[in-house]
Amino acid sequence: MYRVRIRGIYATALTKIFLDENFEIVQPSVVIEERFDLPFSLKPYDVDIYDRTDKQGVSILCLPEIKPSIASILHGRLLDAIIRCWKPQVGGIYKGIVREVDKSRGICYVEIEPDVFGILKSSNVSVGDELIVQVDRERFRGRHALLSTDIKIVGNYAILIPKETIKISRKIRDPDKRLFLVKLGQELRPRGWGIIWRTAALSVSEEDLKSEILKLLDRCKLFISRASNVNGPAILMDGLVFLDVEFPSESKKILDTIRSEVTPTVPGHHYLKSFNTELSALVDMAESLLRKGSSREEVLSRLNQLLSINLPQEGDDIVIKHVKLNGKTINIGPARIEHFNQSDGTIVLRRNIVSPGVYDGLNVVKSPGDYAITRAKIGEWFLETRYFSCEGKFKGAYININTPIEIYSNFIRYVDLEVDVCVDYKDNVSVLDRDKLCEALKMNMVSKSLFEKVDEIIKHILDERIPVILEAKN
Repeated sequence: MYRVRIRGIYATALTKIFLDENFEIVQPSVVIEERFDLPFSLKPYDVDIYDRTDKQGVSILCLPEIKPSIASILHGRLLDAIIRCWKPQVGGIYKGIVREVDKSRGICYVEIEPDVFGILKSSNVSVGDELIVQVDRERFRGRHALLSTDIKIVGNYAILIPKETIKISRKIRDPDKRLFLVKLGQELRPRGWGIIWRTAALSVSEEDLKSEILKLLDRCKLFISRASNVNGPAILMDGLVFLDVEFPSESKKILDTIRSEVTPTVPGHHYLKSFNTELSALVDMAESLLRKGSSREEVLSRLNQLLSINLPQEGDDIVIKHVKLNGKTINIGPARIEHFNQSDGTIVLRRNIVSPGVYDGLNVVKSPGDYAITRAKIGEWFLETRYFSCEGKFKGAYININTPIEIYSNFIRYVDLEVDVCVDYKDNVSVLDRDKLCEALKMNMVSKSLFEKVDEIIKHILDERIPVILEAKN
């Protein structure tokens, strides 16, 4: 049974999902303990789940062998969840090759796997040098991994470090236990190495701790032996896989439903919790009132009023946050809101074109003075934009297929699913880039269900939206 620690605004729903899948929940928060009647556990975790900084999903660190299960569970329950895997392994030890040295910045670029690079703070090396490096466990993400030559061998209860010292987690406060761990560390510490005792060391016996140190020493010997027998770039010792998981609109709604099976939950709970700190606090207050027996109708009415105040109005300028499958966000705009009906979610935006170029997929010149009219509906799986010359002549239409559109205070947001349907000024209709979504499916970035959903959306657009566009044009 794998052990998982979960924190953040998605914790209740995800705890329910992973309990259903027979994972063990460890180090639960007080709230999660109470909601699921769980015993507190200091056991180490195999999977660590916590909020992304933008609250639009979660970050996951897990053992490499657990990654397929995690992806299968999330894709099986959450239709539009996007799972991105960072190529370097966090804490992984590599035999790398220096490919570039930047003496002015005091760094070098090290290839740690074929076409995977990391940055090392050192300029006292030469191109072609082989180095034993480790991906920093504290600072990761980004295009390049941050590397260190100070190797750490990480276990469940202890960490071996290449310094002759004994350190103890600050969360272990009991003086007697700290003294015990210092003495045990001095007894077990191999020559040339030190030990950091982790918080989970409190949860096991002395024999387990001794066994852990022996296992870490064996791992150390193994990667040293491998280093002398392989050519770089190559991984010498596995670390943790880092998954960046996006929860678009449909996933948030499903998570709302799952959470509601555990505790009173307002509609749109996870969307509102990701909206801003003010609405997040109001959601907590509203659900507290529901638990105390307040009228659900009155509570939800007041909450919707407060949401309405936070939404943009006609005449406001907003940005279109166009999130690519790889996680890159393209901010399109500013766009002026010409129409917004909060009741049915329809919104019309106008953008003035200021730069020359060519409209992608339409093969027509883009000129300063052109303008774009975007029609959208909150919760819809596509975004339709029509382009016009400064004289109002139709230049083409571009229908972007995406996860259901969400609206926030000064932007709308969705994840681009790569596939587009285009109508050019000659009435030619084309479906573009379906192969890119096929590739995302092969990489397990999107689910098979989402892939099939996109095919349904394409058919809907071709059967219903394209005739409307052609009629309006003519």
